[in-house]
Amino acid sequence: MDRAKVIVHMHTSIDGKIDGVYGQQAGDKISGAFYADELFRLSNANANGSTTVAMYAAKGHPDLSKYETRGIEYQDWIPDIQAETWDVSFDRKGRMGWEINYFEYGGHKNRAIEVLTEQASKSYLAFLQSMEIPYIICGTKDLNLNQALIKLKKYFGITAISLAGGAVINGAFLKAHLVDEISLVVSPYVSGDQNVKSAFDTLGTFIDDKFMIKTTKQLDDGGIHLLYVKE
Repeated sequence: MDRAKVIVHMHTSIDGKIDGVYGQQAGDKISGAFYADELFRLSNANANGSTTVAMYAAKGHPDLSKYETRGIEYQDWIPDIQAETWDVSFDRKGRMGWEINYFEYGGHKNRAIEVLTEQASKSYLAFLQSMEIPYIICGTKDLNLNQALIKLKKYFGITAISLAGGAVINGAFLKAHLVDEISLVVSPYVSGDQNVKSAFDTLGTFIDDKFMIKTTKQLDDGGIHLLYVKE
């Protein structure tokens, strides 16, 4: 395969919610730790949509007016860096406020990579270069997800990504028929929060991809890990 494999990897409640107070309970501690560890057993790249990245990893608000854009073009920028683990941000408009060039999660310092379109400003590209954060341009207005996966494998040797949300980016990959596996760590709690989304938001579209259960693993706190593969 010429692209990185996509494994959607989510920690959910029994009723399928992807965030909430269930993750803060002592009774979910084992499931939560298993989720983080399993992410890096599945791949060496933690990948997320921009809303999730802004919430957890890139919370800053850089002043882009101070960055010189002369010589900046809409071309991939791949500095000579090496990393054992990566943090991939699908950031269509270039909005992530990185304050350091990695995200520390799961016991790893995951080096940031930005996946952008030409909607990102050139001053934002200059900002990323100043932070030594590599970026790839994958589309004019909308993200070309298949192209992004090809470039992630070509430039960084990433053979699989653990796509960890949110629901919209998961749904976008599903609609593009690019999801190869689904890994669900189900907490031993029901959330009940009607305002929280489930693992996939396809904006009402049914996707005719069938997934078959591959493995199940019961966890010591009552949670369970389910791994599906596309038929």
